Amino acid sequence: MPIRYVLTLEQALIKAGNGHKFQIRAIVIMSLQYMVAGMFHIAITELYFHQTQYKCIDQQYNFYQCNEAEFCKQYYRDDIDKEKITFASQLGDIIQFFQLVCNDKIIILILVTSYYLGGCIGSLYYGEQMEIRQGRQSIMIETLALLGFTCCLTILIPNAYLLSVALFFANFFLRGFLNSSMILFFEISSENLQKLSPSILLTTYGIGTIISPVIIDSFQLNWQQSMLILFGGPAVMFSVLIKFMQESPRMLVIKKKYHEAKIVLQLISQCNGREMPQDWMLEDELKVNELKGKIQEIAQQFGVRDVAKAYNFSSIFRYNSTRVRMFCLLYLYSVIIIGQFQTSKEIDAFSRLDRQKTELLLSTVATTGYLISGYASLNYNRKDVLKIVLGVSALFNFLYAVFPIFQLSTNAIALISFYDRLMHTIVMMILIMSRLVLSFGCAFINIYALEVFPTSLRHYGFSGMVFLTEFLFIFQETYVVFCHTFGLNTSIGMFFLLLFGILTLNKLRETYDQPLKENVEEMEDELLNNVYVL
Repeated sequence: MPIRYVLTLEQALIKAGNGHKFQIRAIVIMSLQYMVAGMFHIAITELYFHQTQYKCIDQQYNFYQCNEAEFCKQYYRDDIDKEKITFASQLGDIIQFFQLVCNDKIIILILVTSYYLGGCIGSLYYGEQMEIRQGRQSIMIETLALLGFTCCLTILIPNAYLLSVALFFANFFLRGFLNSSMILFFEISSENLQKLSPSILLTTYGIGTIISPVIIDSFQLNWQQSMLILFGGPAVMFSVLIKFMQESPRMLVIKKKYHEAKIVLQLISQCNGREMPQDWMLEDELKVNELKGKIQEIAQQFGVRDVAKAYNFSSIFRYNSTRVRMFCLLYLYSVIIIGQFQTSKEIDAFSRLDRQKTELLLSTVATTGYLISGYASLNYNRKDVLKIVLGVSALFNFLYAVFPIFQLSTNAIALISFYDRLMHTIVMMILIMSRLVLSFGCAFINIYALEVFPTSLRHYGFSGMVFLTEFLFIFQETYVVFCHTFGLNTSIGMFFLLLFGILTLNKLRETYDQPLKENVEEMEDELLNNVYVL
């Protein structure tokens, strides 16, 4: 049967429908999943391990606010009910449940480290699995379901050490899901939705971080009830919805599964109520067939066989173009994410609001930044926007570092004079604007990273960036606490790191309104990215 239509993969995605029923369904499904992921992450990293206020008991058996040293002195007295003063203090639910105070406080570090370490290894493992399984969809189903089951099983855990194992696997699966789903949503979309994908998903993730503490506080849910009702159950149920999505046609084409790719595109078009041309063929498939015809005689003579090119993590450092991009993006991504985290800790330490309102403020500011990034991703050059993000963030960090009221030992509640209140308000605005800009940059650099890596290595590049940031998170909390303990300002170092990031952009290429690359540039002239084996 003669082929009448030859379409590039991008043309086929456009004909199948962009922004129609299938894409709307994908947005709804993945938004629900990302919302649960955001609810879970904020609970683990903030709600369950906060140490806001300690309470002690006076001689009349009344509670009063005290410092940690005085609390621990009472805690080890034989005539004091340890559980009573622990539960009276404003401490995270897991801290109270397992009595992780005073000498046992080191276990909190073990729990948090296990969580982030799981994210590190999960990013690497599932980055490799996306290559081995030649797709993203099965990874999404597996990781979200296992995350849900892990959360449900935590209610049976009798001690904090076993909980550290559970938290390791929870973030192991969470990072596998977040990475694979971000890439899949990007690759099944075309044109505008492609550019909006990180903004949409991170905005819903941010909404999850906003509503999680509200729901937990409103219904007085303890950590076990939250794990089962808010995180575990919904994650398992929403994993089933992934069946209504499709595998990435870009990945299928890279792996030379042209028939499967055309089936996926046909299903998308049917869902959108559109028709694909009759007797159509993908351009890559046509090129392969033509090449096979030309080398058929050689293949028969010398026994040559062709297989799809296989990659691993080292592949991203094998070629100069991807190697340079990887090192630059590792630095930029880490600086922006760590800067966002660090700014939130400064706001938390400097704020005069109570814990719940401070967490609401932080989540709302971050979500606003994610949302605004969608407009920029549709209209502006990537490198220009990132230069502005890095420059403005550096300026805010510099201002915070040199402002006269930056001493962390200052008690915000004790600010009485008009001058003190004014200075405190100005510094808070600087910190809030810094978090807003860095949150904007967090979403924006995600879209840039997805565009700059070719489809064949996108999962390795993206997973590698997340691996490094999760690894740095292990030490970042300790670094911030160290600076606060000795009255040091964390913004001075961040100022120089952000400025240096502007220089690294010179090594990266612009991707705005540029066609996505499916293969590495150095391999474009090879025989259709095949390896020929004698």
